[in-house]
Amino acid sequence: MIGVLGTLMLTPVLAAQTVHGPTEQALVAEVQPHTHGLERWLQIVSSAARTMNYSGVFITQRGEDISTSSLVHYVVPQGHFERIETLDGQRRIMVSLNDQVRTSWPDYRLTLIDNQAGQASFPRLLKTTDGEVDRNYRLERGEQERCAGYECRVSTILPRDDLRWGYRLWSLRDSQLLVKAQTLDAAGHVIDQVAFTQLKINIPPRNDLVQDSLRQPPGYAVEQMKVVPVTLQSQGWALSAPVPGFKTVGVFRRSMSVGGKSSEVLQWLLSDGLASVSIFIQPASALTEPVAPEQRVGGTLALSRRMGDAWLTVMGAVPERTLRRVSEAVVRAQ
Repeated sequence: MIGVLGTLMLTPVLAAQTVHGPTEQALVAEVQPHTHGLERWLQIVSSAARTMNYSGVFITQRGEDISTSSLVHYVVPQGHFERIETLDGQRRIMVSLNDQVRTSWPDYRLTLIDNQAGQASFPRLLKTTDGEVDRNYRLERGEQERCAGYECRVSTILPRDDLRWGYRLWSLRDSQLLVKAQTLDAAGHVIDQVAFTQLKINIPPRNDLVQDSLRQPPGYAVEQMKVVPVTLQSQGWALSAPVPGFKTVGVFRRSMSVGGKSSEVLQWLLSDGLASVSIFIQPASALTEPVAPEQRVGGTLALSRRMGDAWLTVMGAVPERTLRRVSEAVVRAQ
């Protein structure tokens, strides 16, 4: 159980903000990716992932770790429904309806309910909409390639400095739904990737699947993750120096209790529009297991260190120099 709790408390949640301006339908109808800015095109990509009905199987490769998951996404009368289930390794089922996310671990007979809005995952991408993406990246359009049985347009997103990685994306020609995404290092080598291997689009929702997925499994312990938005000032933390391109997009106090044991962590989220960095701060006395000062899986790195009576972990899929700059800049507010 401790392993599950550790995963829960140190899982980076990528904050996404609502796209304002033209309606999603209008954006899709008028998009010409080669004539619009990167951020505007990514709005289309993220809009397609929210507004379309689709199902499939996707693989995720992070370094030498490869996992397979099934995904179903519907727009139903109640709102946006999504179900993701791991198909190898430890079984995990994540069901979301609008802002509520319920994650179940059948092996532990445990369900966690998290009401934090704005989580973003494949095939959604854009996390901010205030021009940060175009300032930090530029777009190059490529040729067409076949992926998961569909003709896709290949696009490459190149960073404007050495503080972030690049990306190569495969999207459907008409809707711009993302089918495959690769994270690229400075030399253009693939360090992480996620891709549909099977995909069906514009499918009718299966009401039985929706109802069954939203029903709480019997005999499971149910825990509520309490997520409270807070301010850095109220929590007594700050950055001594800004990290170019990265801005605070959310600060939350996350707490839960399992078996009478309470866990609480402050989560501070930074984003440059595509890449995210999560800063976790918790009392050092609350740690029940040793934490390695550095952990890496594929392009995702976590750096941990003690700061007085607090334990700091900075995690993100960004270059090591970026993560170290963030970690070294975290200070107690005066």
